[in-house]
Amino acid sequence: MPSASTSATPRPGTERPAVALSVGLLKILRCPVSGSSLRQDGDHLVSTSDETLRYAIERGVPKLLAPR
Repeated sequence: MPSASTSATPRPGTERPAVALSVGLLKILRCPVSGSSLRQDGDHLVSTSDETLRYAIERGVPKLLAPR
């Protein structure tokens, strides 16, 4: 019986495709740094006022934590 992999890093070619967030959710989410709206770029949300401000979407959940 094959054992299940417990590695946290996905094998090449097995990454999950980006999850599209709903338009309604994108309308209410704001960048925690600039307060501007966000747009989705693959598996990240990007500030519309400063494209260097990017926030990961992990398993469908936006991680809107300001950089330190």
